[in-house]
Amino acid sequence: MFYKCSSLSFIKPLQNWNVSNGNNFSGMFYGCSSLSDIKPLQNWNVLNGNYFSGMFYGCSSLSDIKPLQNWNVSQSKLTNIH
Repeated sequence: MFYKCSSLSFIKPLQNWNVSNGNNFSGMFYGCSSLSDIKPLQNWNVLNGNYFSGMFYGCSSLSDIKPLQNWNVSQSKLTNIH
């Protein structure tokens, strides 16, 4: 969705997105090298997500993924989010 948006850094408007029916989050922020704060995503309901591969691959400014610690990915088939 935001694949290679290298200047994307502000994602606060995404905090209230309803992604509860989302299935494939793979590569969603791939190559977003300016993205450093993913706290707005902390309350996303990703329970129905199956694929998360490379979701944050290439996010070289991202150093803290603790905001995602409460994501329930127990139903996923692939969870390597880099």
